[in-house]
Amino acid sequence: MEGFDLTLGRGIKPTFDDAPPAFRYRIAGVDYLRIQGLQGGDLYVTREGWPAVACLTPDRWYNGERFHKAGRALAGATGAVYRVPVEHRANPNFALVAKFSRVGQEVGITAVGSGLHDDPELASRLAGAEFLPPFEEFAHLCRLRSQCRGLFATNTPLAVYSPPTRYLPWQLGRKRHLQSDFTRRLHASQADAGTGGRAVYDWERLYILLYRWMDGFDAEQAVRSGALSPARAEAWTREAAARLRELGWVVLDHKPRHLILRTHRRTGALLCRAQRPVLGLVDYELLYPS
Repeated sequence: MEGFDLTLGRGIKPTFDDAPPAFRYRIAGVDYLRIQGLQGGDLYVTREGWPAVACLTPDRWYNGERFHKAGRALAGATGAVYRVPVEHRANPNFALVAKFSRVGQEVGITAVGSGLHDDPELASRLAGAEFLPPFEEFAHLCRLRSQCRGLFATNTPLAVYSPPTRYLPWQLGRKRHLQSDFTRRLHASQADAGTGGRAVYDWERLYILLYRWMDGFDAEQAVRSGALSPARAEAWTREAAARLRELGWVVLDHKPRHLILRTHRRTGALLCRAQRPVLGLVDYELLYPS
């Protein structure tokens, strides 16, 4: 497993803002520190991820083709998404969501109810939808997070890891005609990067997005367990979609399993505010401006 120098050549880990310019990247308005592993892998760490960067290096959670710790595939997830517990000095319940980017792969869309398809423009976007590239997914989420405080919670974007292993195009299932467009968009998104580095996509490698785990259970699980009626789950899902539209966003495959009912970290009880559950939103690979 490749190692990473978290001191950035200084002997002592610097603060995010004190990192040398050579490590600094600004992509679509999101700041990163890029650390290259001894075997050629790349770890792009966000400002939110830097305090916990010792938990994000792949030796803590990833080992080649399998997870180093007891990674668990998330029920109902349509892509390769895992919850991975990681040892943390101050938080014994710390866990990551490790999500393998499906950029460039074929999209199969499902959404809750017919009402989400009534908008002709949205129906057209559903037909031509593409999974977001990793840095665009983080950028869209960060913009949403700046708008949705007090409305719903989201996962915290921590880092993007690209292992050094290379694959043939057919092994990754990526549509080659999309690569030039995604490359152009990545280049344009770094126009304000200043003196920092410039990221490029390597289409022969995987990209794994690391988020902080959100405590709770999704609305679909709640229906299966009998804790929530199907009608209430659909109503809350539609309400979340309406709030997103008010903020200028849409999740093209919006469904109950993307809606998290938050729970108290210690007791497991449902978190409520003004007699309504505190909701979270997860899965952002099809989060687009409305």
